[in-house]
Amino acid sequence: MAYSTGTLAQGCFGKVYREKYNDTWAAIKKVPQHLISRKDLERECEVYNKANHPNIVRLLGNINLKDGKWIIPLEFIFGEDLETTIFKSAKSKIQLTPTNRGKIILGMCEGLLHLHSKDIVHQDLKPENIMVEHNTNRAVIIDLGLAKFFRRGLNSAMDMGNEAYSAPEVLQRHSQRNQRSDVWAMGKIIAELCARVRLHTPSVCPAKIREVMRDQPYCQAVCRMVESNPALRTSMVGIISDMRRTGGGLERLTPPQGRIRNRSASPCRRGPSPFNKEQRAHSPMKHGSPLGWERTPRPDIKLLPRSPRQPRSLSPQRIQALVPAAGGGDAMKLTKDMMKMGLFQEAARDLPCQLPATGRVMVRRFEEKNGEVETWAQKEVVMRDGKIIKYNDVTYNSS
Repeated sequence: MAYSTGTLAQGCFGKVYREKYNDTWAAIKKVPQHLISRKDLERECEVYNKANHPNIVRLLGNINLKDGKWIIPLEFIFGEDLETTIFKSAKSKIQLTPTNRGKIILGMCEGLLHLHSKDIVHQDLKPENIMVEHNTNRAVIIDLGLAKFFRRGLNSAMDMGNEAYSAPEVLQRHSQRNQRSDVWAMGKIIAELCARVRLHTPSVCPAKIREVMRDQPYCQAVCRMVESNPALRTSMVGIISDMRRTGGGLERLTPPQGRIRNRSASPCRRGPSPFNKEQRAHSPMKHGSPLGWERTPRPDIKLLPRSPRQPRSLSPQRIQALVPAAGGGDAMKLTKDMMKMGLFQEAARDLPCQLPATGRVMVRRFEEKNGEVETWAQKEVVMRDGKIIKYNDVTYNSS
């Protein structure tokens, strides 16, 4: 069965025009007044105001009513949509080198991570709703008209979206769209970008991803994003470090002879890129740009203070102090056993159950203050035959 890429929006979309707005080009979205309720309009406005990030399209001003139409002024992206970049190469102006592809993928993931950190579900992720800016290759998630706030399983809007990028639980069980279904859609988009093929929606699974992507750098990460079982599917918080590490590695591995040497002649070198870490501190984008967008600093990852009631894990220094002074095989075996004991103590900390011999245990929690997520923690332990084969412990603290 083939799925349409059209959005099921029941006529709630207006037309978008390129017009001048406050001396700059803008994408002016015009929606007939009778096609959208004030409640939906206020929710869309709130989504734009909370989603302030360079990888998310920006609302330029207030929404006004003119000639029976709501006027929504949005940032105009001087580029092309990802649909053109992937599937219409003859019209595309983007060269999909490994470095450029890495910037696009990382930008998409950073944008979606920011949306999810604000409890926002996009619902309608697809290549047509991601713009790629020419010259900088900045990826920008657009069209937040269907986006909703999703907190504690409660929605602020109806479930809508396209079928071609819908997760299995949405298509098969008609589950409501949430952050995990967004992650699935993003995984499919990344796979299509890397493989340059349109994937048949029902066939998308980790095995299919390994078949089409083979040994490409993002293969394993995308496999975790398109898990059919949403309980086993990764989150953007769980995958973003892999994306940053892979994207950074691709840029470092770019051969010097493959870069443009005449910097003044290339439009790609006219200004410091907001994605270049070395230039970011001196970039004019930090204080303003022709479009007026600002880069939101990445949150610092801080460990939450441990409760004094929890047992202390064994540090390497403590283990060495407990090992007998005499060397030999017995001392080495004792050291390894105590290292394993320390790892098990750390992995089992704060878990509601004992570690199974084979299986997976995951715990998530978050604390909200003044409508914002203040702390977020995720712990994941995967066991096989009594051994820890995977252990993740991530904590985010906005303070």
